[in-house]
Amino acid sequence: MERTYKVNSQLLPEGFPREFDAHIYFSNESLQFAAQLREMAIKEFAGRQVFVGQMIPEAIGPHPVPMFEINFPLSLFTDVVLWLMKARGDLSVLVHELTGDDLYDHTQAALWLGKEVPLLYERFK
Repeated sequence: MERTYKVNSQLLPEGFPREFDAHIYFSNESLQFAAQLREMAIKEFAGRQVFVGQMIPEAIGPHPVPMFEINFPLSLFTDVVLWLMKARGDLSVLVHELTGDDLYDHTQAALWLGKEVPLLYERFK
């Protein structure tokens, strides 16, 4: 049986090389496009070490608006980020490294595609 572990209440396979995260933010107005983008990501990266999470319809942790995540290893950074640059439309995307230091990861080890979403950094303290 394949073992799993949780990321923001979502299950990833045990041993998944989760080295980077992309948070794709959406609003009620952009929900349909975000859902389509998520499905496109699932198809685009099928068979590769890319995990596309479920739609998270409410604020969670430092993220003040709904989102979904894409998790991936360093070896696929260029593929995933270039795809997001072209496919994201007007959605804001935060891409960051996963070092274990959440504040660092979401600030110094982060890059934004589109408009920056003001995160709730105080949640890391």
